[in-house]
Amino acid sequence: MAATFRLGAIALAVSLALGVGAQARDMTACKTDGRVPRHTHWPDAMHRMLETERPDLVVADHGFAGAAIEAGVETVSVADVNDPALLVAKAQGRTDVVVVMDDHVAADAYWPCFQAAAAAFPQVND
Repeated sequence: MAATFRLGAIALAVSLALGVGAQARDMTACKTDGRVPRHTHWPDAMHRMLETERPDLVVADHGFAGAAIEAGVETVSVADVNDPALLVAKAQGRTDVVVVMDDHVAADAYWPCFQAAAAAFPQVND
């Protein structure tokens, strides 16, 4: 079974999974300048990752999601409100799940949305 990558601005974690000075942890990756995560619309990093391994699922935004969709990988896309490409892919039937968000809003503002979504899942007690 292939590994699962969680990529992009929503799953900010470590860095680009491949390349000079890149790191990856828990199969989570994002574009970085070596110090902090960087916002990007370019698909290049995802192309390089998909050349190395084909995951079962990609959760990504912008170019990372677009590259995964192009490659035929099941993708949960996060589309910015002013960037329609992923919504067009959904309208064309090329992907099933697109979550629309505004990447100019502080992450804390989405906490109520996260709580509502998490409430739909069964609770696990340890």
